[in-house]
Amino acid sequence: MYRREVARALSGWPVVSVSLWAAVPQSRAPRLAERISALREIRLCASLSVPYDLLLAAWLRSVDDIAPFRSRLAERFPQLEGTGRALTTWPMKLGDHLRAPGGGACGRWSDARAEAAEAALLDRLRTPRPAAG
Repeated sequence: MYRREVARALSGWPVVSVSLWAAVPQSRAPRLAERISALREIRLCASLSVPYDLLLAAWLRSVDDIAPFRSRLAERFPQLEGTGRALTTWPMKLGDHLRAPGGGACGRWSDARAEAAEAALLDRLRTPRPAAG
């Protein structure tokens, strides 16, 4: 099986991905998934087991677009009850390739590299940023 990915930086859709978990009436889940999947921002709409019924993954142009996107979803699909969300600004791994923060591939994924990359990422997250000013 082959898979191709879009170069987000060149597509006008930067590396901002939001995942949303939602509860919906089970009888409506298949039809809702079909309709939600047609939205241009949606990259994945998956049916889940309890406690949530749907997982949505969307690409947005900026973090500031999350609230308006969720509002549009709620307006268009009132039966969709949002239960959680997660934001990804940099997918560290995609299609068995390690990704550089700019989006390009920087190597293949392996257990040793995965551990090193995860440790480096956690170190960066723990290091306080200098105050702007």
